[in-house]
Amino acid sequence: MTEADPFQAAIRIAQASKSPMERAASALDGDRYKIFCATYASMRVIDDYVDDDFLARSAADRAAARPEALGVTQAWRAGAVAALADGASPAPTARFAETTSALAATHVLAGLDPTPWNRLAGAMARDINEAPMPDWPDFLAYAEGATAAPAAVFVETLALRKMGDGRLWTTLEKPAVETIRNSAVLLYLVHIMRDLAEDAAKGAELLTLPDTLFAEFGTSRTGFAADAANDADLVSRVRKGVAKYAEQFLEPAQAELMESAKFLTEDEADILLGLCLPYIEKYERFAAQS
Repeated sequence: MTEADPFQAAIRIAQASKSPMERAASALDGDRYKIFCATYASMRVIDDYVDDDFLARSAADRAAARPEALGVTQAWRAGAVAALADGASPAPTARFAETTSALAATHVLAGLDPTPWNRLAGAMARDINEAPMPDWPDFLAYAEGATAAPAAVFVETLALRKMGDGRLWTTLEKPAVETIRNSAVLLYLVHIMRDLAEDAAKGAELLTLPDTLFAEFGTSRTGFAADAANDADLVSRVRKGVAKYAEQFLEPAQAELMESAKFLTEDEADILLGLCLPYIEKYERFAAQS
C-alpha cells in the first residue's frame, strides 16, 4: 500500500482506534474492509473534533468557538454526503481531507446510504450547542444519531453484495438505521455505564444522560461530574438507573440479531454477533450488580 492509496489514512485511523467494530470488520473481504475503514474514520474524526477539541475547552472558549464549530460540522456533513453521492473529493487543504477522500473512494466500490452521516451531524450539533437533555426521549433522539449511525453503516457494509453495475449495494429490506436500532442504543448505553466515572472526571459536557436521571438521585449533571470521583455509591446508583432504562432494549436487540440471519451469510451473522454479544453480556452483568 502506498501513500497514494486513498484508503490508507482511514485504515490507519480505524486500526489505531482499537475499536471492537474494527476488529470485527477485519474478518471481511478487502473491499468491504476498506469501505468500513473509510466510513468509520469519517465519523470518528468529527466525533473526536467535538469531544476532544471543542468540548474540552473552557465555557468561555466554547461560547466563542461555537459558530465556527457548527460550521465545521456542517462542512463535514456536506463533504461526506457529496463524497457518497458522486465520489466528490475535497480540496487537499480542507479539514478532514484525508478521511473525506477515503469516503469518496468508496463510491467506485459501493453505493452507501447517507442517512447515518446526516443523523450524526445532528447529534454533533446538539453537543456543540450544549442543548438541554431533559428526559429519556431527548436522550434517545440524540443516541439514534450519535451511536446508531456508525452501527448502521457497519451492518450495511456486512450486507453489501455486488450488483449488475459491478458495485456493491445493500441487500437490507429496510434502512440500516432501523435494522440495528435497538442493538445500537443498547450498546451505547453499555458504553455509558462502563465509562460513567471516567466521563464524569472529564466534565459534565461529556455526560450525555437526561436531567431526570440525575434528579432521581438528588443531583444534577454538573453535581454528578463534581462528586463522582469521591462517591462510588452515587456512581453505582446512577449506573443502576441507566441499566433500568436499558432493559427495554434487550429483547428487541436480541430479536434484531436473530433476524440478521435473513440477510447475512452465516459468517457475516457471526461477525455481527461477535461484535454485539460481549456488550449484551456486559449489560447483563451491570444489571445483575444493580
